[in-house]
Amino acid sequence: MKDYIKYLRSKIGHDPALSVGLTAIIENEKGELLLEKRSDNGRYCFPGGGIDYEEKVLAGVSREVEEETGLKIKDWSLFMITSGPENTLTYPNTDVTNYVNLTFYAKIDSSTQKISPEDHESTAVFFCSKEKLPPLKDWLPGSTKMVKKYLQGDFSVKID
Repeated sequence: MKDYIKYLRSKIGHDPALSVGLTAIIENEKGELLLEKRSDNGRYCFPGGGIDYEEKVLAGVSREVEEETGLKIKDWSLFMITSGPENTLTYPNTDVTNYVNLTFYAKIDSSTQKISPEDHESTAVFFCSKEKLPPLKDWLPGSTKMVKKYLQGDFSVKID
C-alpha cells in the first residue's frame, strides 16, 4: 500500500500516530554528508521518510532517498535505531507523528550521480563538509543524535 501515512491519517485525522521512519546518512568520496533543508519547517536533516505498509526496510530507505535526492543507492549499513519524544514531529497541518527511526549509512561516488529531487519536501539538498555543518540547533531534534554519533566516528550500531 503506497502512501500508508495518508491512508492512516484518513482514519485518525491529526491525532498522534506511531510510525517507522527511515533515515540515510550518505557520505561522498570527499567525506561530505548529504543534507536536506526541509520545506515545512526550514530545519536540516538527512534524507529519509516513512516506510510504506508491507514495504521491505531497505527498499523503503532506497525509495525515500531516490524520491528526495534522485540518488540510487542499494548498499546500506545499519547505523542506529532511535525512539522517544525527540522523534515526535508536529507538522504544519497539525499531524503529530512519533517515529521509531532506523538510520542507515552508505558511501557513494557523487561524481557518478546527480542530485535531482523528485518531490518538494526540501528547499535544498546538498553535500556539506563536516566542518561546515549547520549548528545542531538548526537540525530536526531527532537528527542531532545521528550527527553527534557520526562526528564521533562511532559506526557501531546503537539502539536508543
